[in-house]
Order: sequence, then structure tokens, then C-alpha cells
Amino acid sequence: MPGYATFRSLQVFGATVHVHWSVFVVVTAMLVASIRDPAWALIGVGCYLAVIVLHEAGHAYLSRRLGYQPFNIYLGFAHGCCETETPDTLRDECIIAWGGVLAQLAVAVPLIAVGQLTSLAEYVVFGPLIGFLGYISALVALMNLAPARGFDGHSAWRLIPLLFAEHRRSANAKRSVRQLIRRIKRR
Repeated sequence: MPGYATFRSLQVFGATVHVHWSVFVVVTAMLVASIRDPAWALIGVGCYLAVIVLHEAGHAYLSRRLGYQPFNIYLGFAHGCCETETPDTLRDECIIAWGGVLAQLAVAVPLIAVGQLTSLAEYVVFGPLIGFLGYISALVALMNLAPARGFDGHSAWRLIPLLFAEHRRSANAKRSVRQLIRRIKRR
């Protein structure tokens, strides 16, 4: 894809990572803005990249877990995209859509809890980690749940009615089997 640098040796759950030029601009701007405090600069850059990579890694992980090959992860200025094999079912597609949000929340929620329950956020290293990987990552995850085209929520929320339908079918099947067993016992 034009505008992306490919890092073939960098694989995330089997997917090759591609980074858009805008990411390099943001990273450079962050480093220049924090030139007087290199530790903050490196932590900030690491957290910025981690928020985007973590989300796409979640999609790649669930894709792989469901038996689909993730091919590419594209990282952009404020978003990413994980290309995988096309899922065989709508259910699998919906589950994969939840991957990014769940990965971010799995990291964000414990960090936010640690930030609220302890004084670690006051320390130079932990403050930005809790801020970026906690609060900002949670915000990005929640924004991604918007049920609009281009966001994970467009596919992810369709999982709920599918699960209800599966549950109904399962309950009906169990009921039918119980009724059949009763009829057989009566004879």
C-alpha cells in the first residue's frame, strides 16, 4: 500500500506490520516536543504505538484463535487495520471485531484500577503509562464500539442477537429432546 513502510521481520500473531508515514511524523513530533525529558518522550512514544498495536493485535489474536490467518496489520496516525482471512460465518466475523476492544480493555481496566487504588500514577514512569494505556486506551476502545461503518461496533454488536438466537435454538432443541424422551418412556 502506498505510504506504508513494511516491517517483514515484525510479525504480530503471524501478521506482517505496515506503518504509515504519518506515524513517523507523530513519533518525531513527540520526541522533539519532549527533547528536554527523553524518558517522557520514549514512554509517550511507546504508549502511543502500544494503543494502536494492542488494538490490532487483539483482532489478529482472535482471528488466529478461530482458525483464520491474519495477514497484515496496518498502523496509521490514529487507527489501524488488521487484514485476515475472510471468516466463514457472521458469528466469527463479529467475534474478531470484538478482539481489538477486548485487548485494549484487558490492559486499560487493570491500569486504571491501579491508578485509582494506588499512588503509582504520581511517579514519572507510571503516570503516562496509566494515562495512555489506561484512560486513553479505554476511550479508544469505547469509541471503536460505535455502531458505524469503519468502527468495530458495526460488526461487533451484531454478535449479541446471534448469541440470543443460538441460545433459543439450543433451548428449543433441549426441550424437543426432553419431550421425545417422555414420549418414549410412556410407551
